[in-house]
Amino acid sequence: MAAFGLWGGQPALAAGPSEAKAPAVTPVALGTNLSGLEWAAPGLRHGLSSAPNIHFTVPRKSDVAYLAACGFTKNRLPIQWELLQPMLPGTVANAAARSLIGEPGAFHAGYASYITGLLDAHAASGTRCIIDLHNYARYTDFIYQPDGAVIGLKAAPDPLLRPYTTDRSQIQRRIFALEKGATLTPALFADVWRRAATLWKNHPGLGGYGLMNEPHEMPERDSIVESKRGRDDLMILPVFMQAAIDAIRAIDKETPIYVGGNEWSSAGSLATKNPGYPLKGEGLIYEVHAYLDRRSTGHAFDWDIESTPRKFGSAQAEPISRSTGRDRIRSALDWAKAKKVQLALGEVGMPIDDPRWAESFRNTVDLALQNGVEVYSWMAGNHWPIRSNALNHVAGWHQNKTLEPLVSGVMKASAGIAQAMLFDDGPGHARAGTPTTITVYARGNLARPVRLTVAVKGRGKLSKEELTIPAGPNGQDSFSYTPADNQVAVLSYTSIGSPAVPVPPPRKVFSLNDPVAHASTSLEDAAMAIIARYGACKWDMADAYTDYMLGAPSGSGQVVRAVSDSGYGSSPGNPMEMLNWTNTETPAMGRMSLPVLRVANGRKSSGHQADTSGFWCKKAVPEADIRPNPVNRVPYNIEDRYFAIAAVGIAAKDSSGLVFQASQTEASHACELAFSNGQPVVRWEDAKGRKAELTSPDKLAPNKLSVLTFTCAPEDQSLRVNSALVDSGKATFAPGHFNQMLLGWGFKDYYPQEGFSGNIYAVITGKGVPTTSELAILERYLRG
Repeated sequence: MAAFGLWGGQPALAAGPSEAKAPAVTPVALGTNLSGLEWAAPGLRHGLSSAPNIHFTVPRKSDVAYLAACGFTKNRLPIQWELLQPMLPGTVANAAARSLIGEPGAFHAGYASYITGLLDAHAASGTRCIIDLHNYARYTDFIYQPDGAVIGLKAAPDPLLRPYTTDRSQIQRRIFALEKGATLTPALFADVWRRAATLWKNHPGLGGYGLMNEPHEMPERDSIVESKRGRDDLMILPVFMQAAIDAIRAIDKETPIYVGGNEWSSAGSLATKNPGYPLKGEGLIYEVHAYLDRRSTGHAFDWDIESTPRKFGSAQAEPISRSTGRDRIRSALDWAKAKKVQLALGEVGMPIDDPRWAESFRNTVDLALQNGVEVYSWMAGNHWPIRSNALNHVAGWHQNKTLEPLVSGVMKASAGIAQAMLFDDGPGHARAGTPTTITVYARGNLARPVRLTVAVKGRGKLSKEELTIPAGPNGQDSFSYTPADNQVAVLSYTSIGSPAVPVPPPRKVFSLNDPVAHASTSLEDAAMAIIARYGACKWDMADAYTDYMLGAPSGSGQVVRAVSDSGYGSSPGNPMEMLNWTNTETPAMGRMSLPVLRVANGRKSSGHQADTSGFWCKKAVPEADIRPNPVNRVPYNIEDRYFAIAAVGIAAKDSSGLVFQASQTEASHACELAFSNGQPVVRWEDAKGRKAELTSPDKLAPNKLSVLTFTCAPEDQSLRVNSALVDSGKATFAPGHFNQMLLGWGFKDYYPQEGFSGNIYAVITGKGVPTTSELAILERYLRG
């Protein structure tokens, strides 16, 4: 907790862990969706897509503790029915199938333990958790033959993976239905909730049973398959929900039950598409979902596109406005008041790339809380795709502090929670006489304005010497600094007023005419001036922290989960952090090991093994009509001019594996700095499958600090080892976006790539190609 500073209407919290207290909170439940456990759906049953930390990820205890410290009192936990109850009750399965899949109706012990562990974490933090069956009124199952066999059924090679069939025709998708021949019946639905209530009813962390997430396209009357014609039988859902309610209430009389409605539980259709509601039972809360894009899907994130009239097929979708979310939940509020029932906004999201979304989101959350409606943002959790999602509630890491997500600040403002932290960002290079803009910003919610003074050590001119960060969520103020010729200026902040506010660290701005020559005066300033000139990232293990949430500086032998960009690659809304969010809390999470801080060759380094999950900087790529200009981006793509320099040491003379990778998670194109049998190598593969490779002719000596450098430009690539050019090439690459950078391993085509065995001391990377003399300075600096 040492790195988690909070400031609001009370004295600023210092670094001591005993001082990080949860703030006063709104009496209405407020939280987020701890996504991750439900992501294994696409390839389940017919492939090996059931690996923890790869295909799904269990949220960590620190996720829960951080949310509690921010004032969020209850969270929604999406889970996957098939992973919890892998064989439905009443299934006629032979001994071979039961030995692999499980007994009919039984819960999977490992998956159930994940849920119990998260309930434990909520109880420990004084908060509650809703178990949400996130299955859309469906269940993906094997097809069992008359003799109880499953054709093509195989045991997975790893006991942590689920069994699968090699024959995709042996998979069926069951759906809620009432007609004869229905494959997913009220009795089956009641059974899973009867077992869940029996197992967890007395758990102090349990906050509710979320019966079914977003039922949609239910069968028509006289049908048992989903409808695609908008003729859903709206009375199917009430029968199923009532069966589950009755099953739970026979065991647990008190815990709230969350009831979703037809048409994706849409807030706008609660009153018109659920003629069977309200249902019988005590403690029922009707759950609605509302997103802010024109079709309320949560899959479109460009304000200008969404606020412009547009047709989808033959339908005209209304453009959005800042009142769209409010308007969508108002009819649900009116219905709930008329029926005298309680309402929860189970999913609502705030796109992160435009402040206009924040206003629309704030209007929605304000109205909900003012009417006693619980609110749960989409989405937090720990699975890797969440990091780059345009709707996310995940903490980051910047300037050696936890970086609160934007959505959290807006929710705090609606709830009256005053708590925030200050950061700053801006270029570090400017020519003499040319102004450069620095932005100081809050993450969280300020109860009142914060005033800072800016001072400069050096010659030059500030546009203003006093900043005001406004009260409210995620406020900011900017100033410009115009440097004098050929200097290293230091900008620093001081808070005005009492109590003092923790301010961002001092910031250097370089206007050196010749950074290379300046190395004779200060190698560090010369190197940082070059890093600033190229807007490059620098990750130095001297800045290693145990966690990106409530973490502390890593000591020798401790894990490393967070390394800030101590260069100049970051900007507001785009921190170039290196994180490790792999869950290793129990053996049931898998066997990935974490980087560990080591002191080698007199320097701090992260120690890696081949199975180590290293560090990951996860970003976004442009998507036409959806998110064409995301703020959080990797600084270059494969066809651009760029470079990377790594100070590393290998563990053995024949070590292989990745040191640095820039790539796209969902594709195969990548640039990789690696070792192959002890030899440094840099590899490229573009979006068209064209490959290039540069290799050092010599192996490196084990356990010695070496500096590897590559540069890339069209028809000009190079590989340097300890400042000596060892190979070059003349390839040109087809365009391809990168959406991630990784240290100590790789990840592409949805799957992790082998890490290397050894130590990483520091890595620098940026857009552009430094001169040979500039590279030499950076290499000397990293050799340190």
